[in-house]
Amino acid sequence: MKTAGIVLLILLGVLLLILFLGCAFVFNQLVWRKTIPVPKFIEKMIAGNETADTVYEADAKTAKAEFCALPREDVVLIAPDGAKLIGRVLVPEHPNGRTMLLCHGARSSGLGEYRFMAPYLYKNGYTLVIPDHRGCGESDGKYMGYGTHESKDTFLWLRYAKERFPENSIFLLGVSMGAATVLMMSNHLEDTAVKGVIADCPYTSAWDEFSYQIHTSFRLPDFPFLHICDLYSRLFCGYGFKAASSLDAVKCAKKPILFIHGAADDFVPTFMQDILFDACPTEKENLTVDGAVHARSYYTNPEAYNAALLQFMEKYDGEHK
Repeated sequence: MKTAGIVLLILLGVLLLILFLGCAFVFNQLVWRKTIPVPKFIEKMIAGNETADTVYEADAKTAKAEFCALPREDVVLIAPDGAKLIGRVLVPEHPNGRTMLLCHGARSSGLGEYRFMAPYLYKNGYTLVIPDHRGCGESDGKYMGYGTHESKDTFLWLRYAKERFPENSIFLLGVSMGAATVLMMSNHLEDTAVKGVIADCPYTSAWDEFSYQIHTSFRLPDFPFLHICDLYSRLFCGYGFKAASSLDAVKCAKKPILFIHGAADDFVPTFMQDILFDACPTEKENLTVDGAVHARSYYTNPEAYNAALLQFMEKYDGEHK
């Protein structure tokens, strides 16, 4: 009996070790900048990653080259904790009086996220401020905060934009994690220079998004997997997944919000945007792009996207019509 008990304890210990190591791997994939390579068959299991799109990849390469050919300034801001934050500023030849602060998604960068959109905005007179979030692109940082520390950093960029272009109206636009970032700022946007927020495929919270992925991609329950990953995030990154909540901020939003989502998005489901839209107490607009998968609404239908942007900005920025 004593031997059986020891064997049972050893087996239990091995199972717990496997569980915590497995959750550490998942946590690395979710949050950490440097990720462990994922086998292809696992990568294809994740919702939104089922098939490669060679046409999109070719178009994206061409668009990025066009974006990189535009005249731009590299700007460095230093966060209060000493982190170096890198951004690009594009000032058009004939400014239209509006600055757009553009926030990218997880594991992306300003140049990567806005390669399709930025050339159009620039050519139509918009002054663009496009930061790389910490943990992404060329900025410092080992991990992503899914809107927690990104929103704090983006307030630094907002202050920079206001001081650099004091006569301009300002709109904040974000995609995916960037959308969550600008929504997490929405309850603190008191400045009259800020006229509105555009949120493209936002999630309600990091917890909700990761729970959705665990359920749909791997058919696993939240407990204990998501709880252990959340514990790792609290210990190593200083935030919990439920704290990365767009929904909590949107309930007290202070500016008009344009919500955009792809109808075919199976990475951040459209029902999350419906929840956010219903919770928003301010003026609000909605655009659903048919056929668009995650973070590709602009690529799928730039005409509808541009029209919605223009209508929203002209409605809430009377100074620069």
